[in-house]
Amino acid sequence: MNPSSPARIKIYVSGAVAFFLASVALVAATLVWNARQVALADSATQATRFVAGAEAALNRSLLSVDVLLASMDELLGLSTAMVDWIDSDSASQRLRSSARQNLMVRYVALVDAQGKVIASSDAAGSRLALDLPAGFLDEVLNQSVSTLMVSQPVVSFASAEKVLYFARHLKMADSSRVVALAELPVTSLSSVLVQGVDISGLQVTLERAGGQMLLSVPGREDAVTHTLSPPLETLDDSGPNWRAPARLSGEVALVVYRPILYQDLRISASIPQRDALASWRTERNAVALTALAFLAMILAAGGFALRYIDRMTQARLAIAQSKATLDQALESMVSGFVLLDGMQRVVQWNRRFEEIFPWLQPMLAPQVPFRKVLEEKARHHLPHASDAERALWIEHRLALQAQPQGPHEQSLPDGRVIQITERVTPDSGLVITYHDVTALRQASAEIESLAFFDPLTNLPNRRLLMDRMQQATAASVRSGQHGALLFLDLDHFKTLNDTLGHEVGDMLLRQVAQRLKTCVRREDTVARLGGDEFVVMLSDLSEHSSEAAAYARRVGQKILRKLNQPYTLGTHTYHSTPSIGATLMGGAMQPSVDLLKQADIAMYQVKSQGRNALCFFDPQMQIAISQRAQLESDLQLALTGRQFVLHYQPQFHLDGRMVGAEALIRWRHPERGLLTPGHFIGVAEESELIVPMGHWVLRTACEQLAAWQGDARYRHVQLSVNVSARQFRQRDFVARVVEVLRETGARPHLLKLELTESLVLDNVDDTIAKMGLLKTKGVRFSVDDFGTGYSSLAYLTRLPLDQLKIDQSFVRNLGVKHTDDVIVQTIIGMARNLELDVIAEGVETQAQKDFLALHGCQFFQGYLMGRPMPVADLEAQLGTSSAALA
Repeated sequence: MNPSSPARIKIYVSGAVAFFLASVALVAATLVWNARQVALADSATQATRFVAGAEAALNRSLLSVDVLLASMDELLGLSTAMVDWIDSDSASQRLRSSARQNLMVRYVALVDAQGKVIASSDAAGSRLALDLPAGFLDEVLNQSVSTLMVSQPVVSFASAEKVLYFARHLKMADSSRVVALAELPVTSLSSVLVQGVDISGLQVTLERAGGQMLLSVPGREDAVTHTLSPPLETLDDSGPNWRAPARLSGEVALVVYRPILYQDLRISASIPQRDALASWRTERNAVALTALAFLAMILAAGGFALRYIDRMTQARLAIAQSKATLDQALESMVSGFVLLDGMQRVVQWNRRFEEIFPWLQPMLAPQVPFRKVLEEKARHHLPHASDAERALWIEHRLALQAQPQGPHEQSLPDGRVIQITERVTPDSGLVITYHDVTALRQASAEIESLAFFDPLTNLPNRRLLMDRMQQATAASVRSGQHGALLFLDLDHFKTLNDTLGHEVGDMLLRQVAQRLKTCVRREDTVARLGGDEFVVMLSDLSEHSSEAAAYARRVGQKILRKLNQPYTLGTHTYHSTPSIGATLMGGAMQPSVDLLKQADIAMYQVKSQGRNALCFFDPQMQIAISQRAQLESDLQLALTGRQFVLHYQPQFHLDGRMVGAEALIRWRHPERGLLTPGHFIGVAEESELIVPMGHWVLRTACEQLAAWQGDARYRHVQLSVNVSARQFRQRDFVARVVEVLRETGARPHLLKLELTESLVLDNVDDTIAKMGLLKTKGVRFSVDDFGTGYSSLAYLTRLPLDQLKIDQSFVRNLGVKHTDDVIVQTIIGMARNLELDVIAEGVETQAQKDFLALHGCQFFQGYLMGRPMPVADLEAQLGTSSAALA
């Protein structure tokens, strides 16, 4: 082959690859550009259609409002009447009937030139309080021709949401002017404006010609009135233009606008270029990936072609070097190697074979019968065997070679383990490899040890313990002998790790393991489950369970004494105690897991009773745990099955007025009847069900506040709601409270959240931030159970509190314990200095109430005034209280 031929072929291949690469790149770029233009054109079409539809929808809606206001002249006969002739109640009733026909209008009203409401469709009638934008009424009245006018957006005092006022003036019989007025929520107009369309990134505004924005979608919360820049008239109206700033975000966008029928109002739709090209970017990426795939395939094909050419040129060199490489490979093998021919004679071997069997080196030579090699190996491997035994060993080895069954191992006198593998060659010869697996077998033994023994204490681990427990239980069933299982946990071990470090903790674990082994017999098992948990298994104690239990107790007491002795941990002297749970084994076949669980339950019983003791498992413990699990399951069903109700305990002022009530949860259990919180709150807090439960209480209380708003007898009543620490620490707590207030329509200043003293001081900065946010909405706060914790006056001055609640434990002892008298007087004085209300809970006697009133307490709650009751009873008592005061 001509030496220049491979070079020329490489040039041709490289040129073809470059051509195809350029072609693919050009096609991909063209597709991407065309797709981009199509995406922009589609978005422009969407924006134009949307604005046209929004204009028509808004014109219809505003026209209906205009017609409603203009029809008030005919509806009320204004052109033939004087202002003084109008009957407010009758006119209000007519306005209500008329306003119901327009779902967008919250209310319509007739207002005189001084801004006084003559009549309205609102429930308040002529008593409706208006909060119109400054100058809006004069602007409407001063029109030469009566047309519909729109106010700037304002926040309604009644609903706390943005509204727009639509008005036009009407003439009375004496040519005086009155104003027909309608209030529309901005959200209603937003729904009309958007029409339910789904255009990615769409920004819609309704604004005046000068840029004053009346509403926007999405809404803006930074200001009630906002002036957009530049005015819409200054934008290029020669066609879709993607260089304009979006009206809300200011991003580069397409802005399309159209005027509507009324005043100088404009509807604009902005689609940021970034959102318009979102789907195009996906398409672009797909095209790019496809192009890259083609480019990669072209490059791969070119690479394979070039490599094939290189391999062809190197083939002859490779063949020439193959024999030398093979020889070198045989010599560098980590395994010994012997090649036999069809007559079982040695053909070739490597140096590693000689290193494994150095005593064979003198006799190794080509064409030596392999039987002679085996005879020499037999003399070395079996130095004390007879000739017959050696001959048998050789025949066995030859039989294995004749029919290879896979790798097998051979142990040498010096302790090494050699793995032997035979493979038949095509010419009926044999390749035998010898691999030294001594280190591998040692590692396997070490792995087995790690699998069944704890590396820190060298005690049996959980796996080995479970195996021994299973064997011991089976043996106990056969023999009738009882055993015992002791479950140990070191008290406060985590504190030791946290303060002195894990190395010191490991030292303690090793010493505990040594002491445990001195407390039991050789046939007993001491195991470490992990962490600071140990298990002692005592086998074959007695045929009688009482004797076995007595022996296990003696062993447990011995362990307690042993482990209570001081430990020397480096330079530290440390005292540790164990908590031990025990259970008996035997009598019947029991799963090992159940036995461990019983001992574990008994151990936790010791923990709950003060630690450093021994406790035997009682089936009642399992029953209690099962009952607790059932209670948690019942609570989950109660949340979804509406089994909870609220009872209310009234709160009174010193003058006898009922000023509020505390909402207290009750559970209508389908089997156990009405349950108070003491039966289930503990489980709810541990299982995190307290969060949805607390949210339910909050929502139900707010719904009750909203229901009372329409009744003058109850609308002043405040409701107090207890908030748990877990519920308060939720990240979305503030948002959820605000959402409940908004959805229920409850007035925030009538809602009082009661926080415990420990909750308030747990994370002061977080508490202040959340309380401050809710305080701006009008929500009030009270510290529940005040005086039972360790309050800091400095913290109290930073908290936006409204009230302190004296804990009933102090109220109960008034007149009995002088210290409680002093504490109560101190709390009342502190509240007065901090300008906070103070309320006493748990007032049960007149003497307690008189003492509290004497020292300045104004509010009371307790059985003396009323027990927790259903809402109907509370309303009845409230009516009785109001009647008595009247």
